[in-house]
Amino acid sequence: MRITSPGGTDVTYGLKQYPVISEYGYTDEPGRWDHFPSGFAFTQATDGEVNGTVVLMPGDILCAFKRYIQSPVTLTVKDGYIVDLKGEGTDALLIKNYIDSFGDPRGWAISHIGWGSNERATWHHIAVSQELASEHIMNALSFYGNVLFSTGPNTELGGTNDTPCHLDIPLRGCSLWLDDIHILDKGDFAYPELRAPGR
Repeated sequence: MRITSPGGTDVTYGLKQYPVISEYGYTDEPGRWDHFPSGFAFTQATDGEVNGTVVLMPGDILCAFKRYIQSPVTLTVKDGYIVDLKGEGTDALLIKNYIDSFGDPRGWAISHIGWGSNERATWHHIAVSQELASEHIMNALSFYGNVLFSTGPNTELGGTNDTPCHLDIPLRGCSLWLDDIHILDKGDFAYPELRAPGR
């Protein structure tokens, strides 16, 4: 999988080790786990096989803080770990301070990756919510065409990294290729079978 963005993201994920999970908002068989109102597909890179640059841009979402990125943050990723973080604003400071606060280097690992597919989920939901303290972030995770980039644990997919440090960061406007198939083009679905009706 390769992900790029106009802001400078260019990162690749090797995908051979872990399954793909889809969340569509309800359970319809014994043992299935989901969230309402989710709508995304995600997997985990093969251990140690994420490399490149991820640039968080204004409008991307730091779900743990229920906050939109205000200024660019550049993450350099090598062999599945963030090895450098650069940024001039509060967002870079928040991310570094948050991850460092766990005292666990595994918090810098790259976690799951996927894309949002719920055309009814809204990117702006956090901005208009009146009760952020109790607000869940499924709209942010699921909104149509986002790339859901995450850091920290991978036990949900069968891995061994059980760090409690986790960040979900939905990215806007990315392009994504899976086995050279063009899935997303600057935040919209390029692959016809994945487009929502009427989109």
